[in-house]
Amino acid sequence: MNSITSKQWFQIVSGVIGGLITGAALLQTLFGQALTIQIVAGLGVANIILSSVGTALSGQGSLVKDVAAMPGVEKVLVNATANPTLASVAVDPAQQKVGAVDQGTRIVLQDTAKGA
Repeated sequence: MNSITSKQWFQIVSGVIGGLITGAALLQTLFGQALTIQIVAGLGVANIILSSVGTALSGQGSLVKDVAAMPGVEKVLVNATANPTLASVAVDPAQQKVGAVDQGTRIVLQDTAKGA
């Protein structure tokens, strides 16, 4: 269970909620119509919130940081064609395992990152 990332937990919980919403007819047998409607409504709102948070957490910058944090990864090198999001990660001093392929590229990435 230690190898499951926070993004995977979001997907697991979202899948369980989706399954419960889909099984609303079965919930009616267990809880009755009124309570089932409340449960399904609450689960629907929770699913929307989880999906929104999951989308925000699964951006390109987050992906690169996750890869850099993996055991066995020495360095992620970024070239001058990076978009502003990736350039920001590459020039972030806190990201020691992510960087530019060379000093000239780092200057280009710093300019690109300003557009982020």
